[in-house]
Amino acid sequence: MGSLPGTLVRIMTSPQLLDRQRWLSGLPPTARRRPWWQRMLHSPLFWLTVVLVPFYAYCLLNQYQMLHPDREFADGTVALGLNNEALRQSAFWAMWTALAYVVLFVWLDRFRAQRPLVWLLTFLWGACAATWISIHVNTWAAEAMNTTSANADMGTRAAIFIAPFVEEASKATVLFLLVVLFRARIVSRLSIVTLAGLSAIGFAFVENIIYYARVFVYANNTIEVTDPQAEVLSLVMLRGVYTSFGHPVFTMMTALGLAIALGTRSKIVRVAAPLGGFVLACGGHMLFNGVASSGDSASLRPQWFMALGLVATLILMLVFTVVAQTQLIRRRLGDYRRVGWLTDRDPVVFSSPFKRMKLQVASLLRGPRRTWLPTTRFMRRISELAYLREGMTRGTIGVGGDDRAREILLELEELRPAALTDTRGLTLFPPRRRKPLTSAPPPQSPGPAGLGGNWPAP
Repeated sequence: MGSLPGTLVRIMTSPQLLDRQRWLSGLPPTARRRPWWQRMLHSPLFWLTVVLVPFYAYCLLNQYQMLHPDREFADGTVALGLNNEALRQSAFWAMWTALAYVVLFVWLDRFRAQRPLVWLLTFLWGACAATWISIHVNTWAAEAMNTTSANADMGTRAAIFIAPFVEEASKATVLFLLVVLFRARIVSRLSIVTLAGLSAIGFAFVENIIYYARVFVYANNTIEVTDPQAEVLSLVMLRGVYTSFGHPVFTMMTALGLAIALGTRSKIVRVAAPLGGFVLACGGHMLFNGVASSGDSASLRPQWFMALGLVATLILMLVFTVVAQTQLIRRRLGDYRRVGWLTDRDPVVFSSPFKRMKLQVASLLRGPRRTWLPTTRFMRRISELAYLREGMTRGTIGVGGDDRAREILLELEELRPAALTDTRGLTLFPPRRRKPLTSAPPPQSPGPAGLGGNWPAP
């Protein structure tokens, strides 16, 4: 075969064509030397933050304006508004449930972890945007179904047939948005499950504040209630402890369907899997609300054990997912080890979540800027390399993956001298530096010469 024309070769190897190949595979563009402000302006995450933060503030303010004043309905009944004292105390009690689940889900995102700003935006979406959408749509549905009395929120018809679809759709919207904008960074089920859990916990956090505040206001304005604090704490135990798994479990169903779609090449599965996960989430949510609306605690015991069985099944599935991810990373990093681009210890160390955690803690104790930052960047890049290789093997990443892998390998070599990359012989606390031994000065007392004295012999 003859050689290609020079013009065609220049076109095929142009930076524009290479960036396009990367964009089609969901990879970042070729690294270029740019000032920090240019990198910020070219970052989708920056513009997403600029758009979403004011929207979140508006959603919270609008909900406060809806719930704070008293409301009078057409039948003459009055629903008391939520005062600031009730909201403050309710936020205090709802905060502990949210913190516990946030720590759990952030810890779960061990491999190819998202940026903290992405975690924060996802949590705030559930807390601000999803609750704002749900409260408006659910209120409209309650009015359409003729539940416009003072206890309209407790209308079982809207809670069973409308709220599950509205709430699950509003919580999961941020997942699809992040997949479209950052599909190269969401490469595992753990990542998508973490984002789904954070959105659901944000939603449950604000929802619990509203429910706790309503009970607080009702108990303080009803003479029959002798201990308002006990009434609030009983609801805190019910919603914040016993049934706190509800929203995360349902949203995780949609997330798992979306994760299956991201890992397949079939167009039918890419459409059917997220839709099936959403239907399962809505079905479980409808059943949960229907059982909770019955109000008979004795009849809820079988359903309670069924719910615990579902939660245990999901926990076991997540454990198996973590094990599968460790094997995937070790296998794909082994491809680069066999050709000599990685050390023999790299696949072993960076495929274990416990060894990675030890490296994180030890590097942090040795200095956030000097050791922890290079170690964290090294972990992120080597995890990206493993998932990049997996995508290239499955055929979901095109020819632009080889160039990106070359960039990652060069960056790993630059970070290796300053980062902690092995756990053998590594202690959490840095060893103390011993002062070098120095020769002692001669004693300043008379003595015979030759025995350490500074006076001559007589």
